[in-house]
Amino acid sequence: MKPSLCTPVSLPILLLLIALGIGILAPAHATTTLNRAGLVIRLSDEAIITRCVSFSEAQISGAVLLERAEVTIEVLNDPAMGFFVCGIAGVGCPASNCMCAYPDATWGYWLRQTSGWRSSPVGASSRTVRPGDVDGWLWGQPSSSNAAPLPDLSFTAICGPAAQWQVWLPLIRR
Repeated sequence: MKPSLCTPVSLPILLLLIALGIGILAPAHATTTLNRAGLVIRLSDEAIITRCVSFSEAQISGAVLLERAEVTIEVLNDPAMGFFVCGIAGVGCPASNCMCAYPDATWGYWLRQTSGWRSSPVGASSRTVRPGDVDGWLWGQPSSSNAAPLPDLSFTAICGPAAQWQVWLPLIRR
C-alpha cells in the first residue's frame, strides 16, 4: 500500500502553508491606487523637461509635484510668501539670491487647461493637483504674442495611458 500525501493531518498544514505563502508574496500596498500628474518644465527655447509624477494621495500641491519630479530645484520657502522657485535643473538663481535675474527673468507657474496653458492664479504651494492634471514651469518672460509659452502636451502625451494591472492567483484543484 502506497502512503498518501494528503492525510487528515497534512491537508490542513498544506492549506495553511499555501495561505501563508500567498500572504507573504502579495505586495504590501496591493490596494493602494497610484495617481499621476504631468509636469512640463521649459528651461529655454530648446530645452524642455517632462515628468510623470506618481502619488498615492488623492491630491497634492503643485509644490509637492515639483519636489517629487526628480529634478534639481532651488527653492525659498518663506512663511509669509510660501514656496518660491528660484532654480530648476541648473537654470535660474540659487536660493540664497532667489531674485538674481529679476525683472528680466523669473520662474512662471502655469496650468494646463483644455483650452491651453494659462498662468496660475495661485502659487504652487496653494495649488491643488489632482490625478490627470498637468502643471508647467517657464523660465524667462512669457511671450507677448499669442504663441503658447509651453509645448502643447496633454497628460496622456506625458504619462501615457493608464496601466491595467491584473493579479493571477494559482488555481488549486482537488
